[in-house]
Amino acid sequence: MLVVSANWAITDGTLVSQPRRLQAEWLAAVSRAAVRGGFQRDGRYASIDRLDVVLAGDTFDALTTTAWLDGVRPWHEGCRAAAVAGRVLTAAAARGRRLLAGLAAWARRGVAVPAADRRGRPDASRRVPVPVRVAILPGDRDRWLAGAAARFARRGIALAPAWSAAGVAVLHGAELDPFCCPAADADMGRPTLGASLAVDLVARFGAALRSRPGLWPECRPLVGRLAAARPLDLPLVVGEWLARLPLAAIREEWRASVAAWRREARLLDPLGDLGFDAIDAVAAWMDDLDPRPQRESELGALLAEPPPVAAAAGVVVLGHRGPSADPAVVGLGPPPWRLAAEPCVGVGVACVAPAGPPGGPAHVVCLDRGRPGAWRPLVADDAAAPGIGPGWRPVAPPQPIVEAA
Repeated sequence: MLVVSANWAITDGTLVSQPRRLQAEWLAAVSRAAVRGGFQRDGRYASIDRLDVVLAGDTFDALTTTAWLDGVRPWHEGCRAAAVAGRVLTAAAARGRRLLAGLAAWARRGVAVPAADRRGRPDASRRVPVPVRVAILPGDRDRWLAGAAARFARRGIALAPAWSAAGVAVLHGAELDPFCCPAADADMGRPTLGASLAVDLVARFGAALRSRPGLWPECRPLVGRLAAARPLDLPLVVGEWLARLPLAAIREEWRASVAAWRREARLLDPLGDLGFDAIDAVAAWMDDLDPRPQRESELGALLAEPPPVAAAAGVVVLGHRGPSADPAVVGLGPPPWRLAAEPCVGVGVACVAPAGPPGGPAHVVCLDRGRPGAWRPLVADDAAAPGIGPGWRPVAPPQPIVEAA
């Protein structure tokens, strides 16, 4: 069985703080899924042979923090930037210790599931360990993880740029985002457009709100939503927040942060694949707080579904990209603002905390060949999950059936 999760975006806590209970809830949900995965099409139970867990990028968010606002930026070269990145990731790892400790324990001892009795039923009195392989893919927000491969290997966790098995390929996929760029094209002295917006707009705006004690308690959730949103949806998030909390100070701080980002971007010339000099267009887009979901401009076309991903066969799971209409592509990234993450044909995607803000960790489970419902949501027991009710049943898998091991 294969479980893919992406976009936990665990930060150092200076601007955004996620509930740590979600980590324990997710580990428990995976354990339940491992038991459910043992039920075969005829109703008989046999424990699964192996569990593969892949965190498909952006497990940590090293960009949404106040650490980069003192003259050093993540794209700078030298020991100072590397030291700041190390401190931020160390603090984020400490906040994600429940998740990491649980995965490391599974990698060492496996996950315990009920054994099957002679009649093909689970025997709760006997439990057997199922081997677990864990892999973490660095994303665009935690690319520094690639330098900690040896440290993770000691915990039994593999770090790799991609993961694949028979019929399934898992990638982070940030290179498919026009606000990012392929790693081979990256210049360490320049940020991507997405990283520039995350640090010099979202983090700067969050730090400005944090400096106002009267605003920060109410506005901290806004910074979390901005960190989880797609770049083009940032003004929509702020606009909708202002519709509920119309404070002139929030609008002023946002527009001041947009102006500061534009000045920085003109000096840095961020990398992107928009096909034109986009700094002024992006700044104008960010400055317009009209909460309409789409607006006519040169950037409007980027809100449309990106072109399909070329795949030889099977299913491609992308941690960075949002939900796709193509049943061969599973997108676990943030959907467009206010757009529900509708399951693809035969594919179930659900958030651990469906009642929370859009974005955040999303997951998909792929069972082995011959098992009922090749694709199903991870938290099917949660009636509050989008598109899932108390009477939820596994949907038919896409053809051909994908084997995940």
